[in-house]
Order: sequence, then C-alpha cells, then structure tokens
Amino acid sequence: MNLISNFQNMAPTHSKYVLIAFILLFLSSCATPTKTTTQKPLDKVDKPSKEVVLNNAEKSLQKAELEWLKNGDIEQRNSLLLAAAQDFQSGGECRRSDIIIANIEPFLENPIQQQYSLLLKAECALIQHYASGLSAELIQTPIDTMISWLTPITANQFIARKEVLIAHLAALHERWDLAANVLSQQLDADSPLNVDSSPVNQLSLSADGLNALSLPSAAPEQILWKWFLKSSKSTQTTMGQSNPFMRAYLSLANILEDENLTDASRQQAIIFWQKQNPSHPLSINLPSGVKGYLAQTLKEVRNIAVLLPLSGRVEVQGDAIKQGIMTAYFAKLENITKNNPGETIPNIRFLDTGSDTSRFVSDEITPEGLMQYDIVIGPLLREHVSLVKNFNLPDSMLVYLNRISRATSNIGAKDNTVAALLQDEFVDLPNNDSSTLSSDKTLSQPNQDQAQDATLSSKTNAESTSAKVYFALAPEDEATQLANLMKKQGIRTPIIISNGSSLSRRMIDTFNEQWIALNGLDAIKPPKVVTFSDNKGLRVGITAALDVLQSQRRINQLSNLTSETVHSVTRNRRDVDAFVVFALPQQVELLNPIIEASISLFTERTIPVFATSYSYQHQLNKNSIRDLRSLVFVDMPFLMPEQRNSPLAEQVDTLWNKPPSSFLRLFAFGYDAFQFSEQMQQLAYFSHTDLKGLSGKLTVNEQRQVIRNLPSAIIQNDSITQVDGF
Repeated sequence: MNLISNFQNMAPTHSKYVLIAFILLFLSSCATPTKTTTQKPLDKVDKPSKEVVLNNAEKSLQKAELEWLKNGDIEQRNSLLLAAAQDFQSGGECRRSDIIIANIEPFLENPIQQQYSLLLKAECALIQHYASGLSAELIQTPIDTMISWLTPITANQFIARKEVLIAHLAALHERWDLAANVLSQQLDADSPLNVDSSPVNQLSLSADGLNALSLPSAAPEQILWKWFLKSSKSTQTTMGQSNPFMRAYLSLANILEDENLTDASRQQAIIFWQKQNPSHPLSINLPSGVKGYLAQTLKEVRNIAVLLPLSGRVEVQGDAIKQGIMTAYFAKLENITKNNPGETIPNIRFLDTGSDTSRFVSDEITPEGLMQYDIVIGPLLREHVSLVKNFNLPDSMLVYLNRISRATSNIGAKDNTVAALLQDEFVDLPNNDSSTLSSDKTLSQPNQDQAQDATLSSKTNAESTSAKVYFALAPEDEATQLANLMKKQGIRTPIIISNGSSLSRRMIDTFNEQWIALNGLDAIKPPKVVTFSDNKGLRVGITAALDVLQSQRRINQLSNLTSETVHSVTRNRRDVDAFVVFALPQQVELLNPIIEASISLFTERTIPVFATSYSYQHQLNKNSIRDLRSLVFVDMPFLMPEQRNSPLAEQVDTLWNKPPSSFLRLFAFGYDAFQFSEQMQQLAYFSHTDLKGLSGKLTVNEQRQVIRNLPSAIIQNDSITQVDGF
C-alpha cells in the first residue's frame, strides 16, 4: 500500500522472554473471571460470546503448557499461544494478548507465525489507540511502529486484515480517499481479498476498537459510509463506477445531495433505492441520519410566516433582514415561473414581533396562529426565541434566527445574550434611516395573487421527529474559525488586541477556548491580551507586549553606566508571530503603524494581523487599505471582492445606494434564511451536505445549530485578495 511508504518505519523492540509457566502465572494474575457454566444464548450463531472466547483462550494456554511439557514441540506451543492471543484480543483483553506476543516473539521461526504475531500486535495497538481518544498527531510514533509491523505481512490469509488496518491508519491521518478505497475492497463479496467472506467480521477491531470512536455502529459498512462521504467527489465517482459494491453508496449519496429534490421526493427516492438494493448491507442497516429523515412526515410548503422586529429600537436591522428574505423569495418565484410552472408557489407573510423582549407586538403570534403556516422563520431576538419555543410547535417548521446557546464544536455552551447583529458596536446602520432602508424597496415584485396571505385549517400540534434549527450571525463562530485558520497557518504565539467592548470580550473567550483545544499541552496559558481605549493606550500596550519597553530600559541602563555614546536600537520579542485583533475597523487602521514602529530593524519578517468581520468593512478607500496592509480576516462571501461584482450585489448597491457592510451582512443573513428554510431537513439530517449561501457555507451541527464556514482574505499590495473560497 502507498500509505506504508508515507510513514517512517521503526523496528519493533522485543521484550525479554520468560518461561511459558511464568506467562501463564502472569496472565492468571491479570485475568478477569470467566464463566464456565452454561452460556447465555448467542445473538448470532457464528459469533461466540465474550465469555466463550475468553474460556477458549484459557484452554489454549493450558493446552500449550501441557503439550510443551509432553513433547517439547516449540512450533506447536507457539501455535497454541497465538490462538490464545487471538482469543484474548477478540474478547477485549488486548493487554493479555500483548503479553503473550511479547514473550514468544523471540522464539518464532515459522514465517506464518511471525506474520501472525505482528498482525495481532498491530490490531491491539490500533484498538488501544482508538480507545485512548488521542489524535494521530499526538501519538505519531505508535502509528509509525504499527506500519513497520504491517510491512512484512504477505501471507494470503492475513492480507484482508492487514488492509483493514491500513484503512484505519489512513483514516487517522484523514486520508479518506485511501481509507474508503481499502475498506470497500474488504466489504465487497467479489473481492479477491475477501475469499472467505468473513475477515472483516472476524476482526475484533471492527467490533471493539471502532466503538471507541463514538460511532453509532461498529458495522464496517457504516464506517465505510462515513469515510466515503469524506472522500473527494472524484474518488466517490470512481469507486461507484468501478466497484459494484460501492455503486449503492454513490447512488445514495447523490440522492441525499441533490438540491433539486424536495424533501418529499427525496424520501421517495431513498425508498426506491432500498428496493433496488434489498440485500446490500447499507440498505439493511441504514445510516442513522437517513433513518431519521425517512421517519419524518414531510409536507408541501404552501405558507410561510416570518417573525421579525419591524418596529422599535431594532426595526432597521429587522427590515434589512426582511429585504434579504423577500429578494430570495422573488428569486424563487422567478425560477418557478421559468423552469417549474407546475410547482406550488408558497405564500409568505411578515409578522412584527416588535423590539420589546418581554412580549410580541402582533397578537397573531400565538401557538394557534402560527400553526396556520408550514414554515416559521424567526424570531430574531433571543428572548423571543424562548417565547416561541414554549409554543411547542412541530420542530420541522421552525428556523430560529438566533440561538439560546452558542455552537459547541470544541467548547462548552454559554448563553449568547444578544446576537452580534443587534449590537450597536457591530451594526452601523442608523435606527431611523428610512431613506436608506425603505420597506417598499425590493428587487422585484410578485403579483397580488402570489403575495396574498393564506389561511389553512388548524394542524395537529404533534411533536415531529425532526429537530428545529438555530441560524444566527454569532460572533463566537467567527472567533472559533479564526483560531482554526491561525492554527492551520502554523501560528504558535499570538497576541490578542481588544478594544475592551463586551462583544470583543465574548470573542476573546471563545478564541482562547478554541486555541487551547487546538494546541493541547502547548497552550496551557491563553495568549496575552492587550486592551486599549485610545491611540496612546494601544501604543503602550503593544510596545509592552513585545517587550520593547524592557529593551529600552536595558539601553538606558547601559547609557547610565558609561560616559561613551551608546549606539543601539530596541529589540522586540522574537517568539510573537501574529496579532489577533477584536476592534472596530477605524481602530484597526491605527494598528499597523504602531506594530511597525515597535519591531526591531533586525527583524526581517512582518507580523500578520488576524481579524473577524467585526474589524472589516467593504467600503475602504485607498488610505484605509494601505493602513490595513497584512490584515487577514474572515467574512461572509457576499462581502468578498469576488462577489461584489455579481449581478445581485450590483442590484443591491443600486437599489439601496451602496449600503454599508452592516446592511449587506443582514441582507445576506435574510437571503440565506429563506434558502435554508427550503432545505432545512436535508441539511439537518445529512451532516455532509451544505448550502453555499451569501453569508457562508452553511452546515448543521449535532446541536442543530447552523454553522457558517467563511472564506478568508488578506489585504496586501493595496488590494483585497480572497485566500480561500467555496
């Protein structure tokens, strides 16, 4: 396998051998009691219970001792001991299996026995590796050692098990293409490596080791499904076209990812796929997400309610989101008219929640009133989300526009007091700018029949098997992504710069938690934080963080000790390799001159500055761009240069007279909220699917929170260049 050549081979070390009697004595001391009485009925005829397997291991040990004392046949003894090691491994006693292997390795002369011992040792090592919960990066050496053990294995009877091990090692290193390819060959009944049709099922790794990965099922076809989805599209296509066994995987994946299918038609397509593949393991044992999706009672969307604050202190923000929703709605109507004239045109109605967090303005926002609709988008304010949650509406109809708690990928959940999009410091739209945001401005208008409100008969308020989703412009998500980006670029010792605002503090907390989670023991302490309130405070804080002041003190001390003129320059810390800034754009513009003035003339490199969308606005003049040089930031695609010239962006700029970045972010948020509502069940149940929206690439995590994956860009050479995209 190619993987083997990619890892450093390390010669295995051998433990000192001991007598077989000592092996037996030692193993008996660490053995767990096994029952010798009548065994419980087995779930499967071909799979003995753990108790039976361990009893067999004990019997093999005793027989090995007796036969050795009787005839002194070392090869027969080793064969029985290897059988015992296999049984101990299959019974979940890898420690006892390892003891046997370590003591008989020096006496193995038969090539088949040598390879068998290496295989058992590698299998147990991988099982224990998974059970440790550590990443491949943190325990690289054992993996290298396993590769060195696997390399000499060439016997036909061991090839299948060896290949399965290779597949799992590849997965640990996130080489999903290779992992899926190898495991698919083992599961294919027609594979030459699967002659006896059972090597994978016999492999204790599949039953014991993979359970440590917190997977819902250790069935090999389920593991392969997860790896297949993580593989590249080209690999998926090649596997599906060249391997009959994998054809079912490819066709199911295509059904789940087809954006042209409605939820109802996707359900029918999955059922038809099952009928076409009745005996396929993946059809018999459906992935959990597919099972949940099929269990839903999905209906055609005819009526949509949108709950937004269209009056009060945040009405401007609410109206910006409304414009995005309406624009997406009209785009859908245009698509239906042109391409699918027979498709039902949904009606949409906006209900004003008001800005009072303790109540709703509209008396239509009641459990009974909202049950008239098929989908409810909103509300926006966190307190309003809590009120609607208490209505106990079917989950399948709800797309909240805020979270009660933030996403928890590697960090614990905390209350998100107010969405960032509602923070005064985050949104620069004036609250009463009716000239900029007029409610009657839209990119297109539907006819009266299309826009009319509709009333449906009351529906049963039964709890759905599907889950509600939470969609928010959470600043914590951006802080988490910024930490991931910096880790990927090799940053090790950043300094955080903050304007001291509450929003900044929230992002710092999230960034630090993620940074420590990513760096493990290398980040026992969070990065140093420099807090400023004005230009002077920023200068003093940066020079202190870089130890420039300390350097200057040393120069002054030397000058005081001599009458000679001291020619010197200050030196800064050399370990700092990045700044992370959580401040407003106009504050960030002050940063570069201070950093450059604080860096020693002997330093050849510049120190990059990383920021979230909090520090960026798309309308920058040449002077601002020059002041923000070397700034690396994350922001939604709609504000990236590549999309600023799109037809939609040009229409928005024309209609609202080049609105500020805050309006564009809220507009994109609303646009994506409508698009998401049409695909919410697909995205919620199939974690590998995504929506490439204006506000980011949208996925849904296990907490049913929408996660926005944002592109990054860098300001350099008097221009903004997108570094990655979708």
